[in-house]
Amino acid sequence: MEIRLLFASPDPQSHMLFRSLLAAALELTPLPVHAEHVDTMEALLARAHVAADDVVVLDWLMAEADTPTLVSTLLAHNPQIRIVALLPHGYRQYRREVWQAGACSSIAKENMEQEWFSSVLCIMHRAMQREARLHAYYQKLQADRKFKEVAPCCSSQQ
Repeated sequence: MEIRLLFASPDPQSHMLFRSLLAAALELTPLPVHAEHVDTMEALLARAHVAADDVVVLDWLMAEADTPTLVSTLLAHNPQIRIVALLPHGYRQYRREVWQAGACSSIAKENMEQEWFSSVLCIMHRAMQREARLHAYYQKLQADRKFKEVAPCCSSQQ
């Protein structure tokens, strides 16, 4: 199962950092990952609207103090998306807010490293596998269920 990963940051230097971090993380945990980048809020929302991604690594710079609101908005467009919020070291107070808004994880951008990112990807991958198995199980239950027409117990004749 491939992880459709999206890095969302308006900063070109962050895109290079993310690419490097992903390459190093995949050396530790070789998962199938297809990664893309967006650098505008419009592109991010458009992708969320069509459910193009499984995991979004959301840089604080995309919305700054409105990051918790952006997390909620993304989840309103695509409830299955998993969001990892990257916060500036000096704004750790937003960790609770982004979590309450629905982010799966958050970390100070300055503290990101390959071990952490590898672990996050592994957890997301395992969760996606379990969700797919549950979805298939419940689809099979629906297909196996046979609905029978129930004859009315009484009829009204006048």
